Amino acid sequence: MFSLLAGQMWRPAAVAIVIAMAVAYRALLVHQRDAARADAARATASLTLAQANLAAVQGAISVQNAAVARMQAQAAQQTAAATAHERTAAAAGALAMSTAAAGARSLERARIDAGCAGAIHWGNAEAAELGRW
Repeated sequence: MFSLLAGQMWRPAAVAIVIAMAVAYRALLVHQRDAARADAARATASLTLAQANLAAVQGAISVQNAAVARMQAQAAQQTAAATAHERTAAAAGALAMSTAAAGARSLERARIDAGCAGAIHWGNAEAAELGRW
């Protein structure tokens, strides 16, 4: 009897197995599709975050570039001011040096009588010129 049933039931069993395999395969495909959609959603969120981070970094770079440009401009102004100050100081120093050298030359050439009285008399005579030093 078992062989009779087995002989008649193999076709429906085979059809049931094929249907079960198709359902299982469909379930596998649906699972893979859902996983792929979830991966795509995560990748899209990650891309959005990366783009936001990139925009923030580019904004920070722009701010830093502007700060560097301001510092370069300030450095250029300060360099120009220091150069002008240096020229002014050098000119004033050169003038003071030439004035002192001229005074020293006039002292070297001065005719001062010997003795204290002669030196005092010469100093009184040149007091106005000596006071300018």
